[in-house]
Amino acid sequence: MIDFKNVSKVYDNGTKALSNVNIHIDKGEFVFVVGASGAGKSTFLKLMMREEVPSSGTIKIKDYNLGEMKKRKIPYFRRNMGIVFQDFRLIPNMTVYDNVAFAMRVVGAKEKDIRKRVPYVINIVGLPQKAKCYPSELSGGEQQRVALARALVNNADIIIADEPTGNVDPQMSLEIVELLKRLNETGTTVIMVTHAHDLVKKFDNRVIVLDSGEVVSDGMVEDGEIPIHSSSHLNHEAKGKIKNKFTKKFGKKNKVEEPEKEPQKENPDEGFLNALIGDTDTYRVYLEDEETPAASVTADEEKGGDAE
Repeated sequence: MIDFKNVSKVYDNGTKALSNVNIHIDKGEFVFVVGASGAGKSTFLKLMMREEVPSSGTIKIKDYNLGEMKKRKIPYFRRNMGIVFQDFRLIPNMTVYDNVAFAMRVVGAKEKDIRKRVPYVINIVGLPQKAKCYPSELSGGEQQRVALARALVNNADIIIADEPTGNVDPQMSLEIVELLKRLNETGTTVIMVTHAHDLVKKFDNRVIVLDSGEVVSDGMVEDGEIPIHSSSHLNHEAKGKIKNKFTKKFGKKNKVEEPEKEPQKENPDEGFLNALIGDTDTYRVYLEDEETPAASVTADEEKGGDAE
């Protein structure tokens, strides 16, 4: 579904953001992408959203080759994605309902579909009583859930969450990831970019680690630890260097044995989560007319030439 093949990105100012990145993500996967500031996470996201194009290599998402994509095709491509930002990016003078509805209006959805779909999605994220509130009247966690609802409302095949827990407390962080996991169980591909290693360790998911623009690790969390083995395309010499570097940063070297303690498991509020998604079978309620073109693109333009 998502393929990065030998992708490198060098900006005009000479900054090397990504170097020879090879990543494949299957439909329906839940993947964490982690790395320190400057590791290449933001560039990775911009390339996936087609805000940037690679300097070399190819990126394919579904049936789209992003390097060859014409500008007029970008809005249609992005309909496949729901994007959640760390800073929420809610429109301050719009209510919760209108913030979520806006995502449907910009793709030309019918008002009758909006009236049906928006309350349903607001209920999914547990905010039915806040539909008429403005962002300034919500807590940080509530604003993030509105951002999630906006990402979900168009039935996106792919959810991209950019540091979605960066501005909320630890309990809400767990609940946001659990919500994303439950959405993933309905078949949605979820890619969550984060620097919160402690949070990632609580979930048995695939983790891709970026460092200095390179993929240094790609594997499953095991026994609460982020994998330190390198990706299969890296050579033996690189594996040794990366393992030592990774151990210094994230691992536990020369661990001192301590008496075993009863683990204290931190769990999200199950009652809250069950209230969010009580019926996954009916989660994916599709619009009656999914092929309605965006208001800004006419049918004649869609049939027209490829002029930029």
